[in-house]
Amino acid sequence: MLSAARVKHLVSLIFLIAACGPKATGDTTGTVADADQGCLTNRCNAGQFCSTDNTCQSGCGSDTDCSAGQYCTPNHTCEPGCSVDSECGSGAACCGNACKPLDTLTDCGSCGNACGSGEFCSGTTCEAPIYPNFCDNKTVYVIHDGIAADNSAADLMASTITANCPPDVMVHTADQTDPTLVDQTTGQPLGGTGVTYVLGGGPFPNKPLKWLERTNDITKIYFDAPDGINFYWRDRTGTAVATMPGSTCSAHRDQFITELVTDPMSGTLSLIGYGACSGGHGTLSAAWFYANVLLPNRMQYTDSWYVFDWTDTDNDSAPSAGDTFTVLAHGL
Repeated sequence: MLSAARVKHLVSLIFLIAACGPKATGDTTGTVADADQGCLTNRCNAGQFCSTDNTCQSGCGSDTDCSAGQYCTPNHTCEPGCSVDSECGSGAACCGNACKPLDTLTDCGSCGNACGSGEFCSGTTCEAPIYPNFCDNKTVYVIHDGIAADNSAADLMASTITANCPPDVMVHTADQTDPTLVDQTTGQPLGGTGVTYVLGGGPFPNKPLKWLERTNDITKIYFDAPDGINFYWRDRTGTAVATMPGSTCSAHRDQFITELVTDPMSGTLSLIGYGACSGGHGTLSAAWFYANVLLPNRMQYTDSWYVFDWTDTDNDSAPSAGDTFTVLAHGL
């Protein structure tokens, strides 16, 4: 005679065998009887999935049930989109079922890796716009604004990039009239992530610089000469970080700024350099100092902007190693 415990065990075994029995054939209506008890093992017909009540229902159960270029939603419908990175092109990944490039400010190097305020994406990582990171963008455009002195300064600023950056950093020259690089209405730099612009000259003739400094207040420092007598370098609170009486401007004295700044809309990094006084001596000094001192020694310049005083110590009316360059202010 079987014990009560033994009988209970046999009954449980019978129910288990019934649940795992042969798969139902014929038309499935979604009922337990028709859909095969035990469908949690996902033994439903093609085009069906095993629902939470253990019945087969119409719809996809996983991405593999959908056609190429589709994925299975939580509602068990196949919708256009990706499911794996291999469905996306080179340099892109499947982020939230959409193929996205991994060199943007919102997806820098990996899905959802958003760069912080002011940072640029070098194509793989988010980085601060400081001089030790200058060579990390691999494409550089020297942007000419059409003014000869500004063009010469921009060329000089970029003249030592090849010597001081890795060989994969490529330098190109272009005009700000190129609509693929500069928005012809707003002046916005359009290069995008992984691209650096070199801008020589002030924010009035130079369209990208005007966009960054005047139109959208993106630069940390801006130039101000409200009365045309005294010149100011101000931060975005309006505080003057350096001041220069216009009466002291000459071919032997000027102030200049050099700054790295990221356009938050396009992700383009820009190197800015220009002087306070008219005549272009400060702009040329900014270019010479960047090319010959700052870039070769960039690991010592760990901020994003610097304001310098230039004194033509050797009295040759041109910036050189014999002159005096004094840091007046700097910051991130």
